[in-house]
Amino acid sequence: MNDNILNDYTLRELQILSGKILSDHPITASSNMIKKFKADHDSVQFYKNVIMWYIELYEEFPDNYL
Repeated sequence: MNDNILNDYTLRELQILSGKILSDHPITASSNMIKKFKADHDSVQFYKNVIMWYIELYEEFPDNYL
């Protein structure tokens, strides 16, 4: 369901959401944590993975970041 929602966002919106999540969240500060979001050189999938991680962790969509 959430992945379908993410398909409605533009590339720039995905970049902004994932960038703010990564910069604001203390858990993501390590390179080991960043590796968790790896998407085989697909930046769009990387952004989506970060957002999905946030949704799973907080059980809410990070709309307040836009």
